[in-house]
Amino acid sequence: MKSASQSQKKTRKRDRPPEVHLTGAGWCESAKTSLENLIHAGIGKNWHAVFDFDNTIICGDIGESTLALLVREGLISIEQLPSTLAPPFRAGGRVITPASVANLADYYEAFLSPTAHGRNDPEPLANGYVWAVEAMQGLTVAQVVEATRAVHAMSEPMKLRRIIIRPDGPSWPVPFLYPEMVELIARMMAASFQIWIVSATNVWSVRWMVQHALNPALHEHGLTHGIPPDHVIGIATLLTDDRNRLFKDSILVKEDSAYASLDMERLGELRLTSRLQFPVPTYSGKVACIWDALKQRPHFAAGDSPGDHAMLAFARNRLWIARLDKPHTQSCTAALARKNNQHRWFIQPVWCGDQPGFVPNLAEARRRPGANDTATRKSIAAWFPDQ
Repeated sequence: MKSASQSQKKTRKRDRPPEVHLTGAGWCESAKTSLENLIHAGIGKNWHAVFDFDNTIICGDIGESTLALLVREGLISIEQLPSTLAPPFRAGGRVITPASVANLADYYEAFLSPTAHGRNDPEPLANGYVWAVEAMQGLTVAQVVEATRAVHAMSEPMKLRRIIIRPDGPSWPVPFLYPEMVELIARMMAASFQIWIVSATNVWSVRWMVQHALNPALHEHGLTHGIPPDHVIGIATLLTDDRNRLFKDSILVKEDSAYASLDMERLGELRLTSRLQFPVPTYSGKVACIWDALKQRPHFAAGDSPGDHAMLAFARNRLWIARLDKPHTQSCTAALARKNNQHRWFIQPVWCGDQPGFVPNLAEARRRPGANDTATRKSIAAWFPDQ
């Protein structure tokens, strides 16, 4: 006859959740192990996990590439913007005005760092991210979504494709999903994590990418459900219709099923205004959006840029997508990690040049084309000073 203690041991062993394994080839071993342990600990607990989107879940920026396509197709132009939305400013030793740039996208690139404070500005990119959405005023949501679809149609997994407006100007990468991030989200959802996306990109482009790219990829991992529309938070303007009524995305997405499902007829009835919906999910504004949605700290967050610092510090555990082409970002983030529970920062290097993707170890990072330049060496030294 079995003793009570033997029966309890067998019950505990039988009830133990299955181990979690991430199989993507690009995972750095230390990040992989930490994430597997985190997911295993969270099985059945409905923990909240918050992800940035651009250059975190995808390689590239769907907001910037959508903006570039709208400019290239002539749907928006610098000449159409009111002067209050395109003020002159000094950058790089010259004054930038609507008349001094070739197109709206060139103005946007300059406006990403518009203040005279330089690196004393703790939120240098915030104005540019917001401006990229304000510049779409007058378009229907359907036009923004259609441009996003057209960008995604150019995408090729693990390939660097670019949108070019003019041969001698800047270009913008066509985004693709990081397969490792798709797998991570799928494993988390299977373990009952509640997934949220909080992005400093226009919400309609991100929501289209989630519904038509990310969710189908999650289904390939065996999930029967995807990330719901109201779990996607991005920059939005107030919307208006032909009766001059104003709408908020955060409410429409919960009350209007056609809007939430991106029904093109419904989206064609709504136009972007120049007025933003607040809070705006840039820098510390991401924390405000998370608090409004969750009313608590998330158990996990993932991001790749200083605009994600507040969100990451607010979370209990963090995955940092370390872009090896951004040494200043790596050094300031490493300093933040040292002050903020460094053992709960999981570091995953990525390469965004030729042969883009996750980098499993430093030996592989150094083999990438151009990886021995000064920027890459500084990025590696920020996180791995002894290697």
